[in-house]
Amino acid sequence: MVTQLGLFTSAPTLNVLRDLKVAMAIAADATGLSREVLCGRINQLADRYGVRLVKGTSPNLTLSTLEKWLNPEDKERVIPVKALPVFCAAVDNTGPMQALAAPLGWRVIDDREAKLLALAELDQEVKRKQAQMKRIKAEL
Repeated sequence: MVTQLGLFTSAPTLNVLRDLKVAMAIAADATGLSREVLCGRINQLADRYGVRLVKGTSPNLTLSTLEKWLNPEDKERVIPVKALPVFCAAVDNTGPMQALAAPLGWRVIDDREAKLLALAELDQEVKRKQAQMKRIKAEL
């Protein structure tokens, strides 16, 4: 089903690079950590989980590369897919993942929201069963 856009609604784009970088920069700033400390935290998580963050001879992410990942104007240097979960864990923020999902009409949810969704689905099922029980009782 195709949804018509409103007069003042812009078409969503599947080119998520700028939105991803903006979301990453916002998430990084929201930590309150310096870029140096954040870079160290990312490297620690990458080491712990065996994720190689960068190509080349350097085994670790450098502050310079992190800054390039966070710069929305730099279209050449993008965080590798394998590094994105490490970054999100380091900043404790799913905003960058949400930036990837949003153009598809999807939403990234956390454990609490998933439980709320499961609860709402169960609640709807209970209401359907109660209505079914009411109909059967009326037939008796």
